[in-house]
Amino acid sequence: MAPWTAMVVLTLMWFTALDHYGVWCHKLSATEKLNLRRQLKRLSKPAVTTIQTKYGDTYDCVDFYEQPAFDHPLLKDRKYEFQMSPSQASTQKVDTDASGIDPFDIWVNGKGCPSNTVPIRKMERKELIRTNMAAKLAHNISTDANQDGREFAILRTQESKRYYGGGMITSVYHPQVGKTQYSASRVKFQNGPDSIAVGWTVNPSLYPDGGTRLFIYTTTKNSQCYNTYCPGFIILRTDIPLDLLLKPYSTPGKTTYEKKLFVRKDPANGNWFLQIGIINATVGTWPQKIFTGLSSFANYIDWGGEVYSPAGVAPPQMGAGYVPVAQRLDYDCYGIQVTVINDQERVDYDPPSLKRFNSSPKNYSLIDEGNRGDVLQRIIIFGGNSSPSNNE
Repeated sequence: MAPWTAMVVLTLMWFTALDHYGVWCHKLSATEKLNLRRQLKRLSKPAVTTIQTKYGDTYDCVDFYEQPAFDHPLLKDRKYEFQMSPSQASTQKVDTDASGIDPFDIWVNGKGCPSNTVPIRKMERKELIRTNMAAKLAHNISTDANQDGREFAILRTQESKRYYGGGMITSVYHPQVGKTQYSASRVKFQNGPDSIAVGWTVNPSLYPDGGTRLFIYTTTKNSQCYNTYCPGFIILRTDIPLDLLLKPYSTPGKTTYEKKLFVRKDPANGNWFLQIGIINATVGTWPQKIFTGLSSFANYIDWGGEVYSPAGVAPPQMGAGYVPVAQRLDYDCYGIQVTVINDQERVDYDPPSLKRFNSSPKNYSLIDEGNRGDVLQRIIIFGGNSSPSNNE
């Protein structure tokens, strides 16, 4: 086992309870404190400069080749370039949402980090503890049944075919959750022990401010983590952080804000790229060599909502907080342009053989509206919670 993997695993084993404020609590031994300091040191890269968002987040601008990704033992050769993009991508321009608001106009300085650097959010000790425990919770839980308090309302592939990417445009909401819960809208790709999840989440254990934030979750044979908390994902942009706070949020029945999430495998080099926005701003890449199953292709994809709540706590809201109603896109959380990149490496806007899965039909639901044939293409609507007032 690699040293950095051992540190992550040891940290994950330290904590078994939450205090009143949602901080994972357990008295650390001298050895555990030492391992935590080592992990913090690895994540605390020297900053060229430090910048802030308009929402108060502080980021270090780290030299491209000093970012955490290159601590991975298979990436020591650093054969990657700043602002590289998929060979078939046509542009890296930042999109403007349908609302007319530039979603990446978040920086106090108006531009983000300097050229050849990438934004890494400053990490403190308590935050690292929370993040590691959130990663442990999310790791390797099946979507075939309710396990460990997780519930799903998803559309998923049924046939084990070769997929080289896919995504959706999802509306962005701010579901109500407790300090020990989370709620997310995401797309997941998997093959064997490897998986990639991309979406937005409200997760106070991961983000104590309780805001709706962008996230990725990466699982490989030897590690699992959110964002860049274990080596592997290479950030490619100066202005889009992986844990971007997504504001403003949608308001049911009034204003809708949305975000396009798309992942594609580059046929030229085998790397997986994360693209965000209507015209696919390339945020970063998962190098092919960090995977085993996903080094070739994905054989499973799902789209939709996921929530978590510990035993004995009422389930949190999913999506807009309402059990969805057919064709009510202005009121419910949705995914439009639900797509895959098929085995012919073409974008398929009406993927065949997809099936709904609701792990808790009394609380959550997903409606598959099929392909409308217009710009919306394949549509899913999902959401809900256990509150009768929200289910009317």
